Amino acid sequence: MADTRTLGDVFKNMFRDLGIEKPIEQSKAVNLWPNVVGERVSEVATAEKIENGIMIVRVSSPVWRNELIFMKADIINKLNTALNKHVVKDIKFT
Repeated sequence: MADTRTLGDVFKNMFRDLGIEKPIEQSKAVNLWPNVVGERVSEVATAEKIENGIMIVRVSSPVWRNELIFMKADIINKLNTALNKHVVKDIKFT
């Protein structure tokens, strides 16, 4: 009987077995930042990394930092929806 797994499933299993599935998903979340927040916000706020589910975002000014704090829950939801997985638990704006 033929194996009917897709190549994507094979890679997912391999990544999980190697213990690199989580870092890959976190990297995807960082790369999705500009698409999720839009061009204007991505000009003033840059996602740098994720550690233990907390995305670290460098912001150009305290005014933008405060604005993004109000948008945080929506941004987290959009990132996790785009990933189809709960990867981002919180965002820390620095």
